[in-house]
Amino acid sequence: MASNNSNEMSKTKEAASSELVEKCREPSNDKAKNDDKTTRKLFPTVAMYGPYNLKDLEPGKKMKWCTCGLSKKQPWCDGAHKGTGFKSLKWKVPETPQRLYSICGCKYTGSPPWCDGSHNDLPCKFIAQIESCGQIHSDNVKLCTGCGWVPDW
Repeated sequence: MASNNSNEMSKTKEAASSELVEKCREPSNDKAKNDDKTTRKLFPTVAMYGPYNLKDLEPGKKMKWCTCGLSKKQPWCDGAHKGTGFKSLKWKVPETPQRLYSICGCKYTGSPPWCDGSHNDLPCKFIAQIESCGQIHSDNVKLCTGCGWVPDW
């Protein structure tokens, strides 16, 4: 009898966690919810407020740049985005070698994976974005794609 209760509680926790994930994926703008033509923008978390300045990348090598900000192998993808709606950006190192590659660390660049300086104005915008999100944030969700919030793990 106790194991049945335990199984039911486990299923209830999974359902609640699933519901929270979906709430964090929902657009906070009612117009966006009802407009089929609107593609909801996903907001990554900030991995670093600045570029990753890398040397010795192999020309022509195919890389996967992290777009969600969750990877532990920044700036490259380690698959941490699974379940968030993000996908890595497949990128080929330019054939002409460079001495230094300035790869975006904040994930808000307009020219991925290159750093374009977007991080300079980002800290205040990012905090305001999280504060105005309107979603319920829970430690059971690894990333709120509505604002970029992540739990303090």
